[in-house]
Amino acid sequence: MRLWLDTDVGTNPDDAIALRCALAHPDIELVAVSTADDPDGARAVVARRLVGEVPVTIGAQLDPEGFAECDPDAVLAIGPLTNVAGLVNAGHVPRRLAVMGGALAPVRHRGALRTVEHNFGTDPGAAAVVLERVPDVLVCPLDVTVRTCLGDGDRRRLAGADPALGPILHGWSEEVCLHDPLAFLALVGERVVGVERRRIAVSLDGVVRVEEGVEHDVVVDVDAQGATARVVALLEQGDRYTGTPAEDERP
Repeated sequence: MRLWLDTDVGTNPDDAIALRCALAHPDIELVAVSTADDPDGARAVVARRLVGEVPVTIGAQLDPEGFAECDPDAVLAIGPLTNVAGLVNAGHVPRRLAVMGGALAPVRHRGALRTVEHNFGTDPGAAAVVLERVPDVLVCPLDVTVRTCLGDGDRRRLAGADPALGPILHGWSEEVCLHDPLAFLALVGERVVGVERRRIAVSLDGVVRVEEGVEHDVVVDVDAQGATARVVALLEQGDRYTGTPAEDERP
């Protein structure tokens, strides 16, 4: 699968883990990366450290024609959907699209009850465009991904599995959940999630309205232990690009 990955990689390790999984997966050719919510290009700097020679484009500089020429089989969007909506508005609808975003039910995360997930909440208009106009989006929502928060042992295993991730994980003081890696695993067909068809739409405040809008594939369940084990296995075998650990991966 030729994969284009759109990310807001920065301080939270889960974007970085997803990028490294995409590099390591034997069935994936990571053809390009674009950065969302990246006005000064700092996120692109982080992405380049993680993906080596894979082309990285700042979202504001993303050329829809360049996307079309790249001709990816699928797009994985793990940040605000600004860039994807821009492609759609320019007439370039991804053949397959998976997104980490939204919350189908209120969920407690990082000490607060959340009804709006960050990616959809940052640019709800873009999320609405994508869900209205792209058919059969695979949506991996926050109320499922929070079940993948890592214990100390799994966190140490991940840090040890990939030298490029060690500084990022050690520099992150909050819990680590595999939000974005889970969306990647779902896209590539790893058998660690349960998926159901649901009608969903996004309101202007970022709230997901269930049983409204267009029908999409939604991740509704996860084998959290299986997902963690698969991520660790990918990173332990991921010698296609070893990377150079950076002292500071923060944008």
